[in-house]
Amino acid sequence: MNKKSLLSLCLFAATTAVSFAAMQLMSLCNVSKWVGVSVSLSLFVVMLIIMLVFKQRMWTLITALTVNAVADGLATSSLFVHLGGFPVIWQTALAAVCFIGLFALYLLVTYIPFTRRHYIISMVVYSLLIVGGVIAWCATATKATKAAALLTILHMIIFIAFFIPLADNAHCAEEHIKTVARFSFAGIIVAIIVLIVISDGSDLPLDGLSGIDSDYVNKKRNPYAYLPYDYAAMAAAAAAATANAKHSAPPENIPPIKPLF
Repeated sequence: MNKKSLLSLCLFAATTAVSFAAMQLMSLCNVSKWVGVSVSLSLFVVMLIIMLVFKQRMWTLITALTVNAVADGLATSSLFVHLGGFPVIWQTALAAVCFIGLFALYLLVTYIPFTRRHYIISMVVYSLLIVGGVIAWCATATKATKAAALLTILHMIIFIAFFIPLADNAHCAEEHIKTVARFSFAGIIVAIIVLIVISDGSDLPLDGLSGIDSDYVNKKRNPYAYLPYDYAAMAAAAAAATANAKHSAPPENIPPIKPLF
């Protein structure tokens, strides 16, 4: 595998890992559905300004790739907060392995002479096959895989964004990283799609919107539910129990009944 292909694979693998990790970390937080996508869009804007100000130096390129990956994961998390649950960790890990494997597979296919001569046609056909396969899988996904299917659809945008720079005629590693860093802002498309979805209609339960099986998602805890150490609630419960006990207790100071004989 040549240096450009290996560099592309490493950048995509690292971006996918950071993005999915950021999404899963958000499943541990009890936040509004607007937090992830709002922070995501803010990070994208900040990184655009930094890249324009510092003339796309190497440290800004690496920072942009990392921050944009985090922003993509935060934006994706807002969708699952809206749905009420996240994909389980093993499904997220499997999706990451599949994406990285498909990316590596094409890099191996480029060793075929026909693919090298007609690389544009080859990339288009390969992309269409993958997109078609993802759509077919998502259309037939069961309740156990619906959450992972939604994650796959969104990350396909990032996959294609990292796929396109392979056709760029870069003369050095820095030039190729610069191209990849620019295309990493495709995460803005993911954020906009998520923003449109969560803005349309009211919050729906997990089992109602997409038929996601609640046994195969990491449910978010309701922050307004009863807490074991909510002392005010415990005091109210104790007072209610005492009142009920007083009503059910027999009357006090009742003289004994004397026998008639």
